[in-house]
Amino acid sequence: MTFKIDATLQLEHLHLLVQSLETMTDFYKKLGLQVLSQSTSEVTFSIPGNTKPILILSTDDGVTIRPARTTGLFHFAILVPSREDLAYVIGNLLNTGVSITGAGDHIYSEAFYLNDPEGNGIEIYHDRPRTEWISDGHGGLVTTTEAVDIEGVMALYDRQRPWTGFPKGTVLGHMHLNVSVINDATTYFYIDALGFDIMTNFHDSALFISAGGYHHHIAVNIWQGAGAPVPPKQTTGLLSYTLSLSSQEELQKLLSNLKDKEIPFTFDNEQLVISDFNDDKMIFYVR
Repeated sequence: MTFKIDATLQLEHLHLLVQSLETMTDFYKKLGLQVLSQSTSEVTFSIPGNTKPILILSTDDGVTIRPARTTGLFHFAILVPSREDLAYVIGNLLNTGVSITGAGDHIYSEAFYLNDPEGNGIEIYHDRPRTEWISDGHGGLVTTTEAVDIEGVMALYDRQRPWTGFPKGTVLGHMHLNVSVINDATTYFYIDALGFDIMTNFHDSALFISAGGYHHHIAVNIWQGAGAPVPPKQTTGLLSYTLSLSSQEELQKLLSNLKDKEIPFTFDNEQLVISDFNDDKMIFYVR
């Protein structure tokens, strides 16, 4: 029987290594996140009014900026509950002088893109209802990148709604990574061992994968170039990202399949840690 990961899997938070903790903290506060805890070397953020982390920033001595055309984070994506909420966030970011670098209508979602001061990509998006998603007839979804109806989105911007940061119900929606190769080993890791489904395959230059029929929880691409090297240690960017499962039973099923597929992992303090082939860490736990 083919192993499938928990259909109710959720992304929880990501952890970035940064060069300037002060600059990056100021940016993410301006972006609309709330500081949960702060020290001289680490800051943890949540959605305002929530006590669950969505982003952790850490720094250390000698951190340098990640070199171009290396593996690592392409972007992380913040999912807001509605189109009205998307207008609310984007309208207020424009008012505060945050630069938007692009936008895309992907059929199942409408998204805006930007970068933080150290070049980490950020997507802010809302999902259309699943009844409007288009099946490709093979278990996946049809997607594309068309122009967003920006006028239509911003017509929903309520200037009387006070800016209090990301609205209630906002979550980490997906992770998108630059990788060195997409080949049989890639699908073995994500599909055979971890139990995700391929939702979209962009001619083997990118894979969008998910649990439970979502359009994607994780995407990987080789758009930085096939064979892109892993960046040196102590460079900025992704340290890890965390995903939660619904039960101990689901976690044990995943552990058993990893053993069966001979994928290395560590399991300590109820956290399962797996490094992918570009040394990005995935951390699983029971929510």
